[in-house]
Amino acid sequence: MRRLACQWLFLITLSTGSTHGLADGSAVTQIYSPYVQPLEKELEFVWIHDDRHKGHTPSSTSAKVGYGTSLFTNLYTELSITHLNTDEGSLDEIELETIWQLTEQGEYSSDWGLLFELETALGEDAHEISLGVLNQKDINRWSIVSNVVVSYEWGAQRQDEPETRLGIQTRYRLGTAFEPTMELFMGDETRAVGPGATGIYKMPQARQLRWNAAILFGVDGYADYTAKLEFEYEFF
Repeated sequence: MRRLACQWLFLITLSTGSTHGLADGSAVTQIYSPYVQPLEKELEFVWIHDDRHKGHTPSSTSAKVGYGTSLFTNLYTELSITHLNTDEGSLDEIELETIWQLTEQGEYSSDWGLLFELETALGEDAHEISLGVLNQKDINRWSIVSNVVVSYEWGAQRQDEPETRLGIQTRYRLGTAFEPTMELFMGDETRAVGPGATGIYKMPQARQLRWNAAILFGVDGYADYTAKLEFEYEFF
């Protein structure tokens, strides 16, 4: 437990660097597990509403639609498009995302993976590349998933600078259909924590619908609240 606490302290310290997303300053996003399911295909929908009344980061609502597939037993890739509405206007983004599972599940005391992201805005000279470290630690019926992501954005309408963000989800494995969660996000313009839930609805022919929902509240005068809803339809 002491080693786990030291790891969390390191992650939180790292995340306090600059974190301006390509389209907004919120660090609230999906939290990725380090696992890849062989032969899996996936349709994904993610909706996030970030409500802010203080600071220079505008309120925003985003909707993301994507299609992904596992290329190899330990490599998953996804192409998605996101439509973003903010107080300052709207924007569309295209993103290519890859997850590389580094360790076999249960091989070590925790499981590891890498996240690669390449994102570009449509109609603007704005781009972002990201590298993330994914980890999952299981303790009895609890699972702790952490993502530390370092990004670099460039373009005529962006500042050329590195960025970091941290996302942590603690999940109690109550049952496949419903598991209560607690999520934490940290970044330059984000300090948010709140409850949520996740689950899997099994369907015939090896299909399933994975869902995740959370409501996060700003800490120390950051975003008033952020609502997040995710659906992943998985098939083989």
